[in-house]
Amino acid sequence: MSRCPNYCGVTCVNGWCPNALADEYPEYGYIHCTCAECGYYKGCEDCCFADKPDYCSSKDKEKYQN
Repeated sequence: MSRCPNYCGVTCVNGWCPNALADEYPEYGYIHCTCAECGYYKGCEDCCFADKPDYCSSKDKEKYQN
């Protein structure tokens, strides 16, 4: 699946981002990953830009939809 470069999902901003957890709690062994490797990616389903045409066009939605 190709990933949208403008994606910003719920886990990116709610504190559950794997990178944020790895930075905040190194004692728990969280591992950093790239955004492209993130298992929380859900495409348009949870993207905060999905309903904002200035940031996400219908063409983008077709291309990056799960």
